[in-house]
Amino acid sequence: MTVVDPRFFSPYQVDLAIVRNSLTVADGNLSSVLDVNGNVLFIIKDKNFSLHDRHILLDASEAPILTFQKKRVTMHRRWQAFRGESTSAKDLIFSTKKSSVIQKLTELNVFLAENKEETTGDYKVVGDWKKRSCTVSSYDGATILAKMHNNHIDTCIESEENTFAITVSPNVDYVLVVVLMVILYEVNKDRKKKKMKGSKCGGSKDIIEESEDSNEDDEEEDEDTEDSD
Repeated sequence: MTVVDPRFFSPYQVDLAIVRNSLTVADGNLSSVLDVNGNVLFIIKDKNFSLHDRHILLDASEAPILTFQKKRVTMHRRWQAFRGESTSAKDLIFSTKKSSVIQKLTELNVFLAENKEETTGDYKVVGDWKKRSCTVSSYDGATILAKMHNNHIDTCIESEENTFAITVSPNVDYVLVVVLMVILYEVNKDRKKKKMKGSKCGGSKDIIEESEDSNEDDEEEDEDTEDSD
């Protein structure tokens, strides 16, 4: 199963670790993706002051593989991934969005670019972020592509809050898995910020969720009218 790049497809199980914000540079933060030997496979560059929370995934030689970013004004928190450093619709690889507005457990539907109708997804990401228990699977859940877990590989920083260990199943494009896990992280981070903001304003979780539900139809209209940038 190759979605992004055949270079990052393995017939064997692959164990990875994502170390978030491992380095700060002038225009953003860098995260590293390591293999079991501690070698850097990928670098994720988060662009500061980006309206779309733009991220660029680079290979070990710092050549861009893909760019992923969130769309503005979407209650389902839609994200899109594009080839190279492009954000053009013609270079779209896949997009994700929450399966429903109100969720106890974060669940993202993944749609490949050729899936124009989006009546059903191609893949699914489900995660209990606090427990580091996240799964990437086929849309029907019958095939597990990858899992996030608490067991850090030996070369990782033990008990690091921003370190996530991932086991990728054989014959799976692990670039796809890495990007989906980072998107899940960002969706959860946004969700946490929103709840904290509601708490500071004296609002309860229920009030926040009711507000999200009442605006669900507006969100779909925004997605249809918003430009691809």
